[in-house]
Amino acid sequence: MSAAVEARGLVLLEQLLRDRGAIRARIAAGRDLAALTRVMVATIAIAMAVVGAALGSYRGGVQIAYAAIKLPLVLLGTAALSAPALTAIGAALGRRARLSADLALVITALAFGALVLVACVPLLMLGRALELPYHRMILATVAIFGLAGVASLRVVVTALAREAAPGCTSAVAGLCIVFALVGGQLAWALRPYLVRPRATDVVFVHEVEGSLFDAIGGALRSAQGIYTRDRAPLPDVDAREVEP
Repeated sequence: MSAAVEARGLVLLEQLLRDRGAIRARIAAGRDLAALTRVMVATIAIAMAVVGAALGSYRGGVQIAYAAIKLPLVLLGTAALSAPALTAIGAALGRRARLSADLALVITALAFGALVLVACVPLLMLGRALELPYHRMILATVAIFGLAGVASLRVVVTALAREAAPGCTSAVAGLCIVFALVGGQLAWALRPYLVRPRATDVVFVHEVEGSLFDAIGGALRSAQGIYTRDRAPLPDVDAREVEP
């Protein structure tokens, strides 16, 4: 990669952090969207690998590499599926169809969310250093990812609001639903990222069971000390000694 290309990438990242209006104007004008998209894809890949490694460090070992590989796939997969949905919903409501611009916008929004997550890595590492219990660590992770998701959606909402095109409000609502469903399902399908400290085996992905919302509900109950022992049995303890 030449020095000029690297410098241009750093300029785009600085604009993403300090002057998102310039990024929005570039996307609206359709100016060199391919270069913008490449920089944002690289940003997502690197930033989410860092976040994944931080999450994987809760268990350590090979889980650090597993989580560092999977988290970038979650965000890039979300972008690949959400951008066409935004274009289709908008076109159905009278908005001009611009798939390349919508893809650049969604990728840019997710890149901003990825940078928000990187900024929260010290919080994740603090939880690990304090030996935060497993389920509380899960809830903290969900809260941090929720914050990053809101930041990403805000980038898209602001850009679409400035278009003042027909159907923008409905398109934004549709995109929010798609974001939540697609991103949540991809994240659920590629779990685990955190691994129970007492788990004997570390796997790249779990078999599909239940739903993301079931898992969050279970984590909330477990964080309060309410456990389902057939799912989280205690090691080396006779089942008759475990309270129901």
